[in-house]
Amino acid sequence: MTVPKYHELIRPLLDLVADGRPRNLREAAQELAERLSLTDEDLTETLPSGYPRYLNRVGWAKSDLNKTGLIESCGRGLFRISERGSNALPELPPQLDRKYFEARELGSWKSVSAPPTSSAGPEARPDETLTPEEQIDETLAELQEALEQEVLTQLRSINPASFERFVVRLLAAMGYGVGEVTGRSGDGGIDGVIYEDRLKLDRIYLQAKRWADAPVGGPDINGFLGALAKHGANRGVFVTTSRFTQDARRAVELPHLRLVLIDGEELARLAVEHNVGVSVKRKIELKRLDTDFFDDL
Repeated sequence: MTVPKYHELIRPLLDLVADGRPRNLREAAQELAERLSLTDEDLTETLPSGYPRYLNRVGWAKSDLNKTGLIESCGRGLFRISERGSNALPELPPQLDRKYFEARELGSWKSVSAPPTSSAGPEARPDETLTPEEQIDETLAELQEALEQEVLTQLRSINPASFERFVVRLLAAMGYGVGEVTGRSGDGGIDGVIYEDRLKLDRIYLQAKRWADAPVGGPDINGFLGALAKHGANRGVFVTTSRFTQDARRAVELPHLRLVLIDGEELARLAVEHNVGVSVKRKIELKRLDTDFFDDL
């Protein structure tokens, strides 16, 4: 099964601690996983930060229950059902979520007024099936995708010589050494070279095609292979702002070749990842409670 949404864990977590026994978060999460028959694959799924998705969702379920007063802290990193929770448990619905807590103003939850409407319709509220951290990850993914598209559009608009210089700078930023543009756009030969050592003994040859729509096909790859052969080389990178046909990808499937193909989407992703052609607008730190710190006090 897939990892339950965090609001789907609120009532099961409360039922788990209904026996009154104190538990820490990891202990409760493990017991709950066994009750829900979650698989090892479910438990090892991670957020982009590397933190376990399931444990993150259990943590937010616990946080919501804390705000309601249905559970209470009872020691270092421990929690249990509260007297209020024990009394309320028989009357609670099978599924609990933030809308339920807000509507009844349980604990520190306050009712939320209806969002304003406009000619375009009601303003969308955040997806309440996701934890706040997952909402951040989803928003960041959308921003990343939009930025990559902007980068790709910009790359398709610059002149071929500038594009070749961009490719050389990108590969240098990726740690492949100092490079230079060597060819002329449209000559069918080598557009650039990366030197992996100071004596320029180890070289990676480049071909850069700034195309908007036309795909790179097998004949284009074969032309590049011919250029590599003239230099006695078998290592190269073919970069394009468009895409590669299946024939092009099959053309590089030779055991003696070390030829990498980078299409427009991957090129834009690499540019954003290595901060080439983009700049950092703002850094945000997302912090998490360090329970080990308090346990050691």
